[in-house]
Amino acid sequence: MFESFKIKKLISQIIATSRDNNSGNIKALRLFGPDGLAALIEMYRKGKILAPDLGSYLNTFYEHHFLELYTELLGDPKEDVRKICKGIIEKRTGVSSIPSLIEVISDGNFLQKRAASDLIKKMGGPATVAKLTPLLESGGRDVKAAVIEIIGAIGGAKASAEIIKLLTSNDYWVRKKAVDSLCKLKDPSSVRPLMAQLEVERDPKIKSVIIATLGELGDPESARKLVRLISDDDIVVRQMVIEAVEKTADTSIVDDVIYLVKDSGDVNVRRAGVEILQNIKDPKATAVLIKGMRDSDWWVREISTDALTTMKSEDLTSKIQELFKSDDENVRRAAVEFFKRMPDESTFEPLLTLLKDDDWWVREKAVEALGELKDERAVDEIILLIDDPDVRWVVPKALANIGGLKSITFLTDFLQDPDRAVRLAALEGLGRIKDKNTLKTIKACVKDSDSDIRNKALEIIKEMTGRAVKASDIIAEQERQEWSGGSTVMSAYVPDKPQILVEAILVLDLCNSTEIGVNFGDDFALKITSRLVELTKPIATRHRVRFTKSTGDGYLMTFGELKGSLEFAKAISIAITQSNSKVPANEMIDIRIAINFGETRVDTKGDRLGTAVNKTFRVEGLKGEDIIEDEGGMTPDELPAVNRTLITEAVHEALDKCDGFLSKYVGLFDLKGISGRHRIYQMVSD
Repeated sequence: MFESFKIKKLISQIIATSRDNNSGNIKALRLFGPDGLAALIEMYRKGKILAPDLGSYLNTFYEHHFLELYTELLGDPKEDVRKICKGIIEKRTGVSSIPSLIEVISDGNFLQKRAASDLIKKMGGPATVAKLTPLLESGGRDVKAAVIEIIGAIGGAKASAEIIKLLTSNDYWVRKKAVDSLCKLKDPSSVRPLMAQLEVERDPKIKSVIIATLGELGDPESARKLVRLISDDDIVVRQMVIEAVEKTADTSIVDDVIYLVKDSGDVNVRRAGVEILQNIKDPKATAVLIKGMRDSDWWVREISTDALTTMKSEDLTSKIQELFKSDDENVRRAAVEFFKRMPDESTFEPLLTLLKDDDWWVREKAVEALGELKDERAVDEIILLIDDPDVRWVVPKALANIGGLKSITFLTDFLQDPDRAVRLAALEGLGRIKDKNTLKTIKACVKDSDSDIRNKALEIIKEMTGRAVKASDIIAEQERQEWSGGSTVMSAYVPDKPQILVEAILVLDLCNSTEIGVNFGDDFALKITSRLVELTKPIATRHRVRFTKSTGDGYLMTFGELKGSLEFAKAISIAITQSNSKVPANEMIDIRIAINFGETRVDTKGDRLGTAVNKTFRVEGLKGEDIIEDEGGMTPDELPAVNRTLITEAVHEALDKCDGFLSKYVGLFDLKGISGRHRIYQMVSD
């Protein structure tokens, strides 16, 4: 009773006194032993003293004969109490506390065992392993698991030997803990016992840990046995085998893997096998990997293709090219994917053939593979796929990879495409090429209807000029140079030196414009011309006009593709007919159109010059009286004077590639300034 009173009085004094002045009170409390310690802990639980103060008081209170009391507190519900006691035991008693801590491992509660384990791991050595070993025989599951974890952390030959004995335990949890510890120990002496256990182990989780451990140990001998498990039923085990074999195997294992994969009917075996071969990179595996590209399983095909891209083998290119001929589109896909990743000049012609493949994926990858070859000869074939809805979006990217004037001009054409994905890809392509002559075209994209394209244009302009610009400033600049009826030259691409392009050339002429001005006045003539401008501009843009130049009474235009010029001629004729139906007879518009196809010389203003251009102008102005009649042709009276589209022989011969367009033979003509006689045709309705 008297002792209880004294303890309460001391506790009150401790609470009322600052920590720095409480040393005497704590030493006095220490005289009451366990009761004094219990009172101190109770005050903390009631919130009378704080954790930092408790740490100081418990440290002052501690004496070696109180070790058992402090080890009991390792199981206290309060984490602060456990943490403080762990620190005091480690600092004040050290390794001499290990026997007491081992007793806690054997008999303590869960929290005590965990704290004691942490302390033994920190302070223990080889001698500690010997003291713990008896518990591996006498202790229950939890005790054994704790001891395995401790001696695994301490390490050493003795620890490995003791843990290895437990690999054959009938208790799943003990086996798992043993394997986990051996994994951390990475002792080479455990390789053979682990392999032996792997032969009989049935639990997939333990098998996975054993396999991972063998992989970490890096023993090549284990790889040949591990590889047999690629047929295991458990997907995790198979994946662990792949990872472990990749870490340990060398080329000596290739024959074993090939044997397992070659004729296996199990897709999991084939998948795992080709992944292993992919990592080893031995040319001996080439044949089985090429066979893998023909596999019915997509993953086997994918990994086989990946693996072959890292190998060098005689005739590899020609053997994979043979797969282009397969009736299975999946095989053709794999083959063209290989050459997309591994460009080879010998594939140029075969890849061109694949542009017409029945499978859209093959066509798409063929476009990309040709782009990787960077051969300008491919441009004319690649651009034909811009009308293929399944693959059109990859055309600009391929052109950007190829580069050069021809690619740039087509990329600028595609900036007018109705498909925003094509426009964005074309803009990104020009951004990669970074030709300063395309800056004007890129600036025009800040007015695009799509926000992504507008933002991308501003980003590219900043990269090319080194300074940020506002869309509003660019638009204001463009409005000052707006496309109109005067003598304006509008070219999407203006080179810094003269260039030669192959283009469709179109001349559109407003008929009888001089007579209109004389008879009705200049204001009336301007009204008619303005209507023509309003009708022409949107249609030309829609069909990707590349170059436009006002001739006063009409326009000179060029198109990157012949079909674009034909579609423009057809559309503008229809538009003018519809417009004429809504106005008086004296306001009707009559036009003549001529289309040619050939080389244009592009000057540093973007203007088009040359014989092909001159020829187009000559054809536009032809009259019935100029016809040199020829078999199958027209008589002079049959040639319309206005509202017609005449085409040259070069255009006529290419019509079979442009669906929906027909022509009728007009006759032979002499063209001023151009030698020879020329066959001319008239476009007719389909």
